[in-house]
Amino acid sequence: MSHFFHLQAQPVDEFNDIRKKLNADSTFDKIDVSAGVYRDHVGEPYTFPSVTEAKSRIIDKHHDYNLCMGIPDFVSGAAKIAVGENAVNEGRVASCQTVGGTGACHLGALFLVQKCGYKNFYLGTPAWPNYTPLIIQSGGSLSTYKYFDSQKRAINFEAVQAALKKAEPKSVFVFQLCCHNPTATDLTMEQWTEVAQIMKERGLIAFFDSAYQGLATGSVEEDGAPVQMFVNEGLEIVVAQSFSKSLGLYGERIGCLHVVTNESTRELVADQLRYIFRAECSSSPAFGARIVSTVLNDNVLRNQWKHNLTEISSRLVETRKYILQKLTDKGTPGNWTSVIGQRGLFWFSGLNEVQSLILMNKMHVYLPKNGRINIAGLNSQNIDRFCDIFHDIVVSKI
Repeated sequence: MSHFFHLQAQPVDEFNDIRKKLNADSTFDKIDVSAGVYRDHVGEPYTFPSVTEAKSRIIDKHHDYNLCMGIPDFVSGAAKIAVGENAVNEGRVASCQTVGGTGACHLGALFLVQKCGYKNFYLGTPAWPNYTPLIIQSGGSLSTYKYFDSQKRAINFEAVQAALKKAEPKSVFVFQLCCHNPTATDLTMEQWTEVAQIMKERGLIAFFDSAYQGLATGSVEEDGAPVQMFVNEGLEIVVAQSFSKSLGLYGERIGCLHVVTNESTRELVADQLRYIFRAECSSSPAFGARIVSTVLNDNVLRNQWKHNLTEISSRLVETRKYILQKLTDKGTPGNWTSVIGQRGLFWFSGLNEVQSLILMNKMHVYLPKNGRINIAGLNSQNIDRFCDIFHDIVVSKI
């Protein structure tokens, strides 16, 4: 008898399952609007020109181990993007390179739960599904509140406020910085300011997940403004950062965790991060981090990257406008203005699970069952067909 016979199967990973079905589908006109990947005008994963140039510069780099906390130039450059130059220059930021944004979230959760004893986490729903197992496996407990009102297609800010005012001191609130996944609906700066004030008064901890910085407005500075405001208000915060989306380096797994504290405790915090990370990974992957470091620390490449982010953001906005116009012209029943009111890669379309499964199983349009659509998967070759199919599923012609 096996030592492992008692194990039970875990829930299916929806996106892994979708990917398997997509790869097995030989239909020539299938449409992939599932995973959060930015694709170019012909449907291929986009490679930033700055990344191409950076790769050519580091091709002869060695493959030795790096420091446990990461490649210094990468960590410093990433921190300045995530939390701002002032906090970094003032010596208030402890940072550790991680294996992707997921690794940053996990390291942050382990730090807060195991080293700080802050076990109560709050999460607005709907949310990225990986938060729940990540927090639970780190030893935290999870409470949820209704972040998004599906009827009004808007943030339920009253629920956000109520959760903040109910939570015990030292509770951790997980926030997505921008391009909220899956709702594509973010707090306004006025709302962020109120959130910061309540957290400051009640002694709560903000844990930001920054996976899409630069893809909401096209500006890393504007997208990062909420974090900057929290830092300027003197709040100690945790930021999990990823460069998968913002530099198109999905497979390189480039992340960084930043803890903004004060100068007297920064080294102590950094030592805890080092200790945790040493036991998990010892050292993070180097190649992708060197690419990012090269881009961030070269004025020409950094400006080129920022310009490309502006172009990408503009294209996403135009795609949204096109979808709305097509659905309006077709007379698709319902109010579809949410497509232009939301931002980033996603459109939280309002399609239900049954409709989403029909699209995938019958029409070869691949999307998650919550109806979230990656509009970056649409281009001139497939967007008209997508709008036709979307109209048909809404009017129940499929």
